[in-house]
Amino acid sequence: MGPGIMELLLAIPLYVVAVTTMALGVALGIRWGLKWMLKDISRDPEIEECLKRIFKQSEK
Repeated sequence: MGPGIMELLLAIPLYVVAVTTMALGVALGIRWGLKWMLKDISRDPEIEECLKRIFKQSEK
């Protein structure tokens, strides 16, 4: 026989918790990845000079 009603009632909250945990993990991973990427980009002097030129042109 298949799962009973109690197994189904217990499975629903477990699935909700699992999906929420996975979504939180993905969101934090993206956030940390972007943060580290921006830190690495900000240390590159060539990109820094390029951004300075772009912002100086936009102020005119």
